[in-house]
Amino acid sequence: MVEYKLDILGKVCPYCLLAVRNEMKKLSSGDILEVITDHPPAATDTIPHDMKKKGNEISSEKLESGVWKLTIKKT
Repeated sequence: MVEYKLDILGKVCPYCLLAVRNEMKKLSSGDILEVITDHPPAATDTIPHDMKKKGNEISSEKLESGVWKLTIKKT
């Protein structure tokens, strides 16, 4: 298992989702991608929904007001 980080602070959709999808393509099964975002729709809806739909595990943690860390495990 390898852990990767992606900082998309200041970015908005659809860039957020596209950036995560592109990073996920590079990962092997079992790898983890940590995403830092300040775009609420990406953190709470778009990215989690898309990753679950693709069968990946995802958890979300609010780091501070308006900033989230998404942890995605590729299946």
